Amino acid sequence: MKPLAFLARHRNLLLLAAALGLGALAAFGARGYLSEQLAIERERLAPRQPSIQVVVAKLDLRRGETVSAENMAVRDMPREFLPAGTVTPDRFDAVAGARLLQPMRAGEPLQKLAVAAPDSGAFSARLRSGVRALTVAVDEVNSLSGMLQPGDRIDLMLSVRLPGSSGAPLPQEITRALMQDVRVLATGRQVRPGDDERPGARAYTAITIEVSPEQAQRLVVAQRSGKLTAMLRNPGDREPVAQRPLDVYGLLGMERGAATAPPPSPPEVIVGGQGPLRNADRLAQALSQAAAAMAPAAAPPVAGPPAVTGPLPSGGANPSAAVPAAR
Repeated sequence: MKPLAFLARHRNLLLLAAALGLGALAAFGARGYLSEQLAIERERLAPRQPSIQVVVAKLDLRRGETVSAENMAVRDMPREFLPAGTVTPDRFDAVAGARLLQPMRAGEPLQKLAVAAPDSGAFSARLRSGVRALTVAVDEVNSLSGMLQPGDRIDLMLSVRLPGSSGAPLPQEITRALMQDVRVLATGRQVRPGDDERPGARAYTAITIEVSPEQAQRLVVAQRSGKLTAMLRNPGDREPVAQRPLDVYGLLGMERGAATAPPPSPPEVIVGGQGPLRNADRLAQALSQAAAAMAPAAAPPVAGPPAVTGPLPSGGANPSAAVPAAR
Protein backbone atom coordinates (compact mmCIF):
# COMPACT_ATOMS: atom_id res chain seq x y z
CA MET A 1 0.00 0.00 0.00
CA LYS A 2 2.93 2.30 0.65
CA PRO A 3 4.03 2.47 -3.05
CA LEU A 4 0.52 3.26 -4.11
CA ALA A 5 0.22 5.94 -1.46
CA PHE A 6 3.59 7.42 -2.60
CA LEU A 7 2.48 7.48 -6.22
CA ALA A 8 -0.83 9.04 -5.33
CA ARG A 9 0.88 11.69 -3.20
CA HIS A 10 3.55 12.59 -5.88
CA ARG A 11 1.60 11.92 -9.03
CA ASN A 12 1.96 15.42 -10.38
CA LEU A 13 5.74 15.38 -9.94
CA LEU A 14 6.06 12.03 -11.62
CA LEU A 15 3.97 13.16 -14.57
CA LEU A 16 6.14 16.27 -14.90
CA ALA A 17 9.37 14.21 -14.89
CA ALA A 18 7.96 11.83 -17.47
CA ALA A 19 6.95 14.73 -19.70
CA LEU A 20 10.42 16.29 -19.40
CA GLY A 21 12.10 12.97 -20.31
CA LEU A 22 9.94 12.45 -23.34
CA GLY A 23 10.55 16.02 -24.42
CA ALA A 24 14.32 15.55 -24.13
CA LEU A 25 14.18 12.39 -26.19
CA ALA A 26 12.07 14.11 -28.80
CA ALA A 27 14.46 17.06 -28.95
CA PHE A 28 17.52 14.80 -29.28
CA GLY A 29 15.87 12.79 -32.05
CA ALA A 30 14.79 15.93 -33.88
CA ARG A 31 18.30 17.36 -33.65
CA GLY A 32 19.85 14.23 -35.18
CA TYR A 33 17.28 14.18 -37.93
CA LEU A 34 17.80 17.85 -38.73
CA SER A 35 21.60 17.42 -38.78
CA GLU A 36 21.31 14.52 -41.18
CA GLN A 37 18.97 16.44 -43.47
CA LEU A 38 21.27 19.48 -43.38
CA ALA A 39 24.25 17.33 -44.39
CA ILE A 40 22.28 15.86 -47.27
CA GLU A 41 21.21 19.29 -48.48
CA ARG A 42 24.73 20.69 -48.09
CA GLU A 43 26.13 17.82 -50.14
CA ARG A 44 23.50 18.38 -52.78
CA LEU A 45 24.02 22.11 -52.99
CA ALA A 46 27.83 21.91 -52.81
CA PRO A 47 28.93 18.63 -54.45
CA ARG A 48 32.45 17.31 -53.80
CA GLN A 49 34.98 18.84 -56.14
CA PRO A 50 37.25 16.53 -58.17
CA SER A 51 40.75 16.27 -56.74
CA ILE A 52 44.11 16.18 -58.48
CA GLN A 53 47.60 15.14 -57.38
CA VAL A 54 50.01 18.05 -56.94
CA VAL A 55 53.55 18.48 -55.67
CA VAL A 56 53.78 20.01 -52.19
CA ALA A 57 56.62 20.81 -49.84
CA LYS A 58 57.42 17.96 -47.47
CA LEU A 59 58.87 20.33 -44.86
CA ASP A 60 59.53 24.01 -44.38
CA LEU A 61 61.98 25.25 -47.01
CA ARG A 62 64.07 28.39 -47.16
CA ARG A 63 64.64 30.59 -50.17
CA GLY A 64 67.45 29.33 -52.39
CA GLU A 65 67.04 25.64 -51.54
CA THR A 66 67.04 23.16 -54.40
CA VAL A 67 63.80 21.43 -55.38
CA SER A 68 64.29 17.65 -55.28
CA ALA A 69 62.41 14.44 -54.56
CA GLU A 70 63.82 14.45 -51.02
CA ASN A 71 62.04 17.65 -49.93
CA MET A 72 58.85 17.34 -52.03
CA ALA A 73 55.81 15.05 -51.76
CA VAL A 74 52.56 14.31 -53.64
CA ARG A 75 49.13 15.11 -52.20
CA ASP A 76 45.51 15.10 -53.46
CA MET A 77 43.87 18.53 -53.48
CA PRO A 78 40.59 19.90 -54.93
CA ARG A 79 41.15 21.11 -58.44
CA GLU A 80 38.93 24.15 -57.95
CA PHE A 81 41.07 25.71 -55.22
CA LEU A 82 44.45 25.23 -56.93
CA PRO A 83 46.00 28.32 -58.53
CA ALA A 84 47.28 28.25 -62.08
CA GLY A 85 50.85 27.08 -62.43
CA THR A 86 50.73 24.40 -59.74
CA VAL A 87 53.27 21.69 -60.47
CA THR A 88 51.88 18.18 -61.00
CA PRO A 89 53.94 14.97 -60.62
CA ASP A 90 54.23 14.41 -64.38
CA ARG A 91 55.86 17.86 -64.73
CA PHE A 92 58.09 17.64 -61.69
CA ASP A 93 61.18 16.68 -63.73
CA ALA A 94 60.98 20.05 -65.49
CA VAL A 95 61.58 21.91 -62.19
CA ALA A 96 63.69 19.35 -60.36
CA GLY A 97 67.04 20.87 -59.51
CA ALA A 98 65.77 24.47 -59.69
CA ARG A 99 66.17 26.82 -56.73
CA LEU A 100 63.31 28.38 -54.77
CA LEU A 101 62.74 32.11 -55.17
CA GLN A 102 60.66 32.26 -51.99
CA PRO A 103 60.28 30.18 -48.81
CA MET A 104 57.66 27.43 -48.63
CA ARG A 105 55.74 25.93 -45.71
CA ALA A 106 55.14 22.22 -45.27
CA GLY A 107 52.12 21.13 -47.35
CA GLU A 108 52.17 24.20 -49.58
CA PRO A 109 51.72 23.43 -53.32
CA LEU A 110 54.76 24.09 -55.50
CA GLN A 111 54.26 26.84 -58.09
CA LYS A 112 56.24 27.29 -61.29
CA LEU A 113 56.70 30.96 -60.44
CA ALA A 114 58.22 30.00 -57.09
CA VAL A 115 61.33 28.47 -58.69
CA ALA A 116 64.06 30.00 -60.83
CA ALA A 117 63.85 29.28 -64.54
CA PRO A 118 66.21 26.46 -65.54
CA ASP A 119 67.91 28.67 -68.12
CA SER A 120 68.45 31.58 -65.72
CA GLY A 121 71.70 30.06 -64.45
CA ALA A 122 74.28 27.49 -65.38
CA PHE A 123 73.09 24.14 -66.63
CA SER A 124 75.15 22.42 -63.95
CA ALA A 125 72.91 24.02 -61.29
CA ARG A 126 70.07 21.74 -62.45
CA LEU A 127 72.02 18.61 -61.58
CA ARG A 128 71.33 16.89 -58.30
CA SER A 129 74.21 16.11 -56.02
CA GLY A 130 75.95 12.83 -56.88
CA VAL A 131 74.78 12.60 -60.51
CA ARG A 132 76.42 13.48 -63.81
CA ALA A 133 75.23 14.73 -67.19
CA LEU A 134 76.47 12.81 -70.24
CA THR A 135 75.78 13.56 -73.89
CA VAL A 136 74.95 10.68 -76.24
CA ALA A 137 74.92 10.93 -80.02
CA VAL A 138 71.58 9.95 -81.59
CA ASP A 139 70.10 9.68 -85.07
CA GLU A 140 66.56 9.78 -86.43
CA VAL A 141 65.79 6.33 -85.00
CA ASN A 142 67.39 6.75 -81.56
CA SER A 143 65.71 10.12 -81.05
CA LEU A 144 62.31 8.53 -81.76
CA SER A 145 61.88 10.80 -84.78
CA GLY A 146 62.61 13.85 -82.64
CA MET A 147 59.80 13.13 -80.16
CA LEU A 148 62.14 12.88 -77.16
CA GLN A 149 61.84 15.89 -74.85
CA PRO A 150 63.61 17.00 -71.67
CA GLY A 151 62.06 15.25 -68.69
CA ASP A 152 61.29 12.02 -70.57
CA ARG A 153 62.61 8.71 -69.25
CA ILE A 154 64.16 6.12 -71.53
CA ASP A 155 65.79 2.68 -71.55
CA LEU A 156 69.07 2.24 -73.42
CA MET A 157 69.65 -0.98 -75.37
CA LEU A 158 73.18 -1.96 -76.45
CA SER A 159 73.86 -3.99 -79.61
CA VAL A 160 77.44 -5.24 -79.80
CA ARG A 161 79.43 -7.95 -81.57
CA LEU A 162 81.73 -9.74 -79.14
CA PRO A 163 85.38 -10.07 -80.19
CA GLY A 164 86.23 -13.51 -81.58
CA SER A 165 89.44 -15.49 -81.45
CA SER A 166 91.94 -15.56 -84.34
CA GLY A 167 90.74 -17.76 -87.18
CA ALA A 168 87.29 -18.28 -85.63
CA PRO A 169 84.12 -17.21 -87.49
CA LEU A 170 82.70 -13.78 -86.66
CA PRO A 171 80.36 -14.08 -83.63
CA GLN A 172 76.71 -13.06 -83.81
CA GLU A 173 75.57 -9.59 -82.65
CA ILE A 174 74.07 -9.57 -79.13
CA THR A 175 71.50 -7.07 -77.80
CA ARG A 176 70.77 -6.45 -74.13
CA ALA A 177 69.41 -3.73 -71.83
CA LEU A 178 72.31 -1.53 -70.72
CA MET A 179 70.43 1.03 -68.56
CA GLN A 180 66.80 1.53 -67.54
CA ASP A 181 64.72 4.49 -66.34
CA VAL A 182 67.26 7.12 -67.44
CA ARG A 183 66.13 10.75 -67.29
CA VAL A 184 66.64 12.98 -70.34
CA LEU A 185 68.02 16.38 -69.29
CA ALA A 186 68.25 18.04 -72.69
CA THR A 187 67.70 17.35 -76.38
CA GLY A 188 70.28 19.29 -78.34
CA ARG A 189 70.27 22.68 -76.57
CA GLN A 190 66.66 22.42 -75.41
CA VAL A 191 66.44 22.02 -71.62
CA ARG A 192 62.68 22.46 -71.13
CA PRO A 193 59.84 20.60 -72.89
CA GLY A 194 57.92 22.64 -75.42
CA ASP A 195 60.40 25.52 -75.60
CA ASP A 196 60.38 25.63 -79.39
CA GLU A 197 57.54 24.07 -81.36
CA ARG A 198 58.47 25.43 -84.78
CA PRO A 199 58.67 22.95 -87.68
CA GLY A 200 62.07 21.30 -87.70
CA ALA A 201 62.97 22.69 -84.28
CA ARG A 202 63.34 19.20 -82.86
CA ALA A 203 66.07 18.20 -85.27
CA TYR A 204 68.99 17.36 -82.99
CA THR A 205 71.88 14.92 -83.09
CA ALA A 206 72.60 14.49 -79.37
CA ILE A 207 70.75 14.11 -76.08
CA THR A 208 72.03 14.74 -72.55
CA ILE A 209 70.99 12.23 -69.91
CA GLU A 210 71.34 12.04 -66.13
CA VAL A 211 73.54 9.17 -64.92
CA SER A 212 75.63 8.17 -61.95
CA PRO A 213 79.44 8.17 -62.24
CA GLU A 214 79.43 4.37 -62.59
CA GLN A 215 76.76 4.51 -65.30
CA ALA A 216 78.73 7.20 -67.12
CA GLN A 217 81.77 4.94 -67.26
CA ARG A 218 79.72 2.03 -68.64
CA LEU A 219 78.06 4.30 -71.17
CA VAL A 220 81.37 5.61 -72.52
CA VAL A 221 82.59 2.05 -73.08
CA ALA A 222 79.27 1.10 -74.70
CA GLN A 223 79.41 4.02 -77.16
CA ARG A 224 82.87 2.95 -78.31
CA SER A 225 81.96 -0.74 -78.55
CA GLY A 226 78.52 -0.95 -80.14
CA LYS A 227 75.28 0.82 -81.01
CA LEU A 228 72.80 2.34 -78.54
CA THR A 229 69.03 2.38 -79.08
CA ALA A 230 66.64 4.43 -76.91
CA MET A 231 63.18 3.20 -75.83
CA LEU A 232 60.68 5.71 -74.41
CA ARG A 233 59.02 4.99 -71.03
CA ASN A 234 55.75 6.15 -69.51
CA PRO A 235 56.47 8.83 -66.86
CA GLY A 236 54.71 6.77 -64.20
CA ASP A 237 56.39 3.46 -65.10
CA ARG A 238 59.49 3.28 -62.89
CA GLU A 239 59.74 -0.50 -62.49
CA PRO A 240 62.85 -2.24 -63.85
CA VAL A 241 62.39 -4.92 -66.49
CA ALA A 242 64.46 -8.11 -66.32
CA GLN A 243 66.02 -8.87 -69.69
CA ARG A 244 68.65 -11.33 -70.86
CA PRO A 245 71.07 -10.96 -73.78
CA LEU A 246 69.48 -11.95 -77.09
CA ASP A 247 71.08 -12.83 -80.41
CA VAL A 248 69.72 -14.12 -83.71
CA TYR A 249 69.86 -17.74 -82.53
CA GLY A 250 67.72 -16.95 -79.47
CA LEU A 251 65.36 -14.86 -81.60
CA LEU A 252 64.76 -17.74 -84.02
CA GLY A 253 64.77 -20.43 -81.32
CA MET A 254 67.80 -22.19 -82.77
CA GLU A 255 70.79 -23.72 -81.07
CA ARG A 256 74.01 -21.83 -81.41
CA GLY A 257 76.04 -23.08 -84.40
CA ALA A 258 73.14 -25.03 -85.95
CA ALA A 259 73.18 -22.94 -89.11
CA THR A 260 76.96 -22.99 -89.54
CA ALA A 261 77.97 -24.49 -92.93
CA PRO A 262 80.48 -27.40 -92.87
CA PRO A 263 84.03 -26.51 -93.92
CA PRO A 264 84.78 -27.17 -97.61
CA SER A 265 86.59 -30.45 -98.37
CA PRO A 266 90.00 -30.36 -100.11
CA PRO A 267 89.96 -30.84 -103.88
CA GLU A 268 89.92 -34.42 -105.11
CA VAL A 269 92.92 -35.47 -107.20
CA ILE A 270 92.33 -38.39 -109.55
CA VAL A 271 95.43 -40.41 -110.44
CA GLY A 272 94.82 -42.60 -113.45
CA GLY A 273 95.28 -46.34 -113.14
CA GLN A 274 95.72 -46.39 -109.38
CA GLY A 275 92.13 -46.51 -108.21
CA PRO A 276 90.52 -44.23 -105.61
CA LEU A 277 92.82 -42.80 -102.94
CA ARG A 278 92.26 -40.62 -99.98
CA ASN A 279 92.44 -36.88 -100.62
CA ALA A 280 95.69 -36.35 -98.71
CA ASP A 281 97.35 -39.36 -100.33
CA ARG A 282 96.20 -38.30 -103.76
CA LEU A 283 97.57 -34.81 -103.29
CA ALA A 284 100.93 -36.08 -102.02
CA GLN A 285 101.27 -38.57 -104.88
CA ALA A 286 100.39 -35.95 -107.48
CA LEU A 287 102.99 -33.56 -106.11
CA SER A 288 105.63 -36.36 -106.10
CA GLN A 289 104.90 -37.26 -109.71
CA ALA A 290 105.06 -33.63 -110.77
CA ALA A 291 108.44 -33.16 -109.07
CA ALA A 292 109.82 -36.33 -110.72
CA ALA A 293 108.68 -35.17 -114.18
CA MET A 294 110.38 -31.81 -113.80
CA ALA A 295 113.79 -33.26 -112.62
CA PRO A 296 116.58 -33.66 -115.40
CA ALA A 297 117.28 -37.18 -116.71
CA ALA A 298 120.37 -38.86 -115.15
CA ALA A 299 123.40 -39.82 -117.51
CA PRO A 300 123.96 -43.59 -118.11
CA PRO A 301 126.92 -45.02 -116.23
CA VAL A 302 130.30 -45.53 -118.18
CA ALA A 303 131.40 -49.17 -118.49
CA GLY A 304 134.94 -49.84 -117.20
CA PRO A 305 137.39 -52.76 -117.89
CA PRO A 306 136.33 -56.07 -116.55
CA ALA A 307 138.01 -57.23 -113.47
CA VAL A 308 140.65 -60.01 -113.98
CA THR A 309 140.15 -62.82 -111.61
CA GLY A 310 141.75 -65.87 -113.40
CA PRO A 311 145.49 -66.79 -114.04
CA LEU A 312 147.59 -64.90 -116.54
CA PRO A 313 147.88 -66.47 -120.08
CA SER A 314 150.99 -68.55 -120.83
CA GLY A 315 153.94 -67.45 -122.96
CA GLY A 316 154.49 -64.32 -121.03
CA ALA A 317 152.13 -62.43 -123.25
CA ASN A 318 151.14 -58.98 -122.22
CA PRO A 319 148.00 -59.31 -120.26
CA SER A 320 146.72 -56.00 -121.50
CA ALA A 321 146.51 -57.33 -125.06
CA ALA A 322 143.71 -59.61 -124.05
CA VAL A 323 141.72 -56.66 -122.71
CA PRO A 324 140.11 -54.46 -125.37
CA ALA A 325 140.81 -50.79 -125.00
CA ALA A 326 138.04 -48.64 -123.89
CA ARG A 327 136.65 -46.35 -126.54
